[in-house]
Amino acid sequence: MTRQTSPLLFALIAALAFSPMAAAQRVPRAENGRVDLLAYPPQGLDQPRLVNPGEAAWVETVRPQYAVRLLGDAAARIRPEHGAIVPAGSLLFGMRVTGGYTYCPRIDFNAPVTRVQCFRDFNDDGVFDGGYLTRHSRISTQFLANIVHALDRVVPVPYETVEPSDALETTSTIVFERLSNGQATFRKYIDEERLASSYTCQPVAENPELCTMFGIVLRVEPVGDAIRITLVGSPDVRQLNVVMTNTALPTRN
Repeated sequence: MTRQTSPLLFALIAALAFSPMAAAQRVPRAENGRVDLLAYPPQGLDQPRLVNPGEAAWVETVRPQYAVRLLGDAAARIRPEHGAIVPAGSLLFGMRVTGGYTYCPRIDFNAPVTRVQCFRDFNDDGVFDGGYLTRHSRISTQFLANIVHALDRVVPVPYETVEPSDALETTSTIVFERLSNGQATFRKYIDEERLASSYTCQPVAENPELCTMFGIVLRVEPVGDAIRITLVGSPDVRQLNVVMTNTALPTRN
């Protein structure tokens, strides 16, 4: 995990107060996005385990909460940058933008060109009629772009809503960072991307021997500079959000 300094913010946040999109209204042609993720129970905590600073405390499966399947080919886009054709049957994940969601194919962040097309349905008729291009430099996760930009009309293409599936899942890794005033702090990765904030396991008021973080309950016991971590409880599914912040947007597209 070497690429890790992008300006991401990971948080549990309320829904953003966006106005509905109508034909006569304007929405930004370029903006940051937010991806709603579903997170599943921790793996590797079946038994209490000793974790040293810099080691993975656990891993968990995550997948986008919203997804669609293209029912036709989405044509290639030429300007202002090339966007490759997206073939029928492709699964796209939802990214929240002004007025709703845009849907993007998963992004191969190791590819020579990481740019993909994303699509909007402005009148909710099951046909994409607008689209963006992504910018994804130095972001090492397949489910978020630096920005979406160059919003424009596209050749209409139908789609259908689908449930989150294994085909759109990936791995999140939670790494123990250090003990600070007796409390354990952690870093979270999505794919290979380290999110910007550190997270402290917060004591449970009714039982200070336990703490909670990312929606799960843990027992974390200091052992020198290391910790012994025990999973106490986890929901079957948790909702988490990844938000891009502090990213310069193009002035024209």
